[in-house]
Amino acid sequence: MRELTHGSAYGVRRPLRALSIAIGLYAVVLGGCGARSSVDLLASDPIAAGGAKANPGDPALPSGGAGASGNAGAPSAAGAPSVAGAPAQAGAPPACEAVTVAIDELRPALTLVVDQSLSMRFRYPDDSSPVTRWSLVGEALFEPNVGVVKQFEASVRFGIAFFTSRPGSCPILNEVPAKIRNYDALSALYRSLAPDGDTPTGDALQQVVSELQQAPSQGPRYILLVTDGNPDTCAQPNPDQGQPQAVAAVQRAYAAGIELYVLGISNGIADENLQQLANAGKGRPIDLVYGVDPGAAQPFQASNNVLELALQFTDILNRIPLCEVSLRRDVAASELSDAQVLLDGQPLHYSVADGYVLKDPRHLAVVGQACEAIKTGGSQLSVRISCD
Repeated sequence: MRELTHGSAYGVRRPLRALSIAIGLYAVVLGGCGARSSVDLLASDPIAAGGAKANPGDPALPSGGAGASGNAGAPSAAGAPSVAGAPAQAGAPPACEAVTVAIDELRPALTLVVDQSLSMRFRYPDDSSPVTRWSLVGEALFEPNVGVVKQFEASVRFGIAFFTSRPGSCPILNEVPAKIRNYDALSALYRSLAPDGDTPTGDALQQVVSELQQAPSQGPRYILLVTDGNPDTCAQPNPDQGQPQAVAAVQRAYAAGIELYVLGISNGIADENLQQLANAGKGRPIDLVYGVDPGAAQPFQASNNVLELALQFTDILNRIPLCEVSLRRDVAASELSDAQVLLDGQPLHYSVADGYVLKDPRHLAVVGQACEAIKTGGSQLSVRISCD
């Protein structure tokens, strides 16, 4: 794999694969789950908002991880928990499913949880390399021509949480909440920071999950963890023995309907730790091994140049389900003959190339040119099923 210095990344354009956009649809605003976060999220101007917030440890964080089975419960497809409707009585007509929502509110939210520890200053992949772990990740995310955030900011609600710790302050989170067209705020925050401190992965994830649970979202939510070292904890920064707490925090995220992907940016994080976090992020037994055991989740190891790492980020984004709509209840195919699905006031038709299909009883999938219209713009989606 060829090396690429900082300078050669700029001005180079390489087409990235089309991003699959997941759309989760809710009629109920989720709220009241989990303890309120002690972090005040940054406004759109992260520098003016005061920078990092130091947080006390979350008392809900388990002192140890789950066992090998490690399955913390299953969210619905597209990473979002289904909103269950009341069960229908035998012989009763189906309940009306009727929601009209703004498409931007339904776009998937991806929170980038990025290691800001001191070791991110190290050269990557070795001491002779022209780039550091920190600069490589930053350019793959934020370089204007090839960085994934700039490429997809109109389709994905990007947020970010850089995490570290120092004596007396743990975890420290530098954050911007997820929203559409968020490149400027995220890029500015990255440029204002430098690596320092330790790697309290579990404590940081626990705090991020608490914040996400407190922020209502009608779209599916994901976390991408980028880290270069084995986890430690706020209670014990050294040695790095925080893997059980990190796994438990990821399992809590999955149970809350937030799927997680993980990418390692050094050889300093053990392969088995990356694998356990990847498995937990998909609600699977944590001891499964990718490429060996069926069902094991894929852990990612970072490439050593900007273009290839940007493509790895895009590959992860492409795993988000394509243009899906989550329903509140099970819907039968027979109900869709009289359903009304409108995109910006224009009707979409059931089971046609450019309309929608029933992927499973809880999910519609918008397909063809209708899906492309959602990805590139669109403002409102309306669904009425079994309504008079």
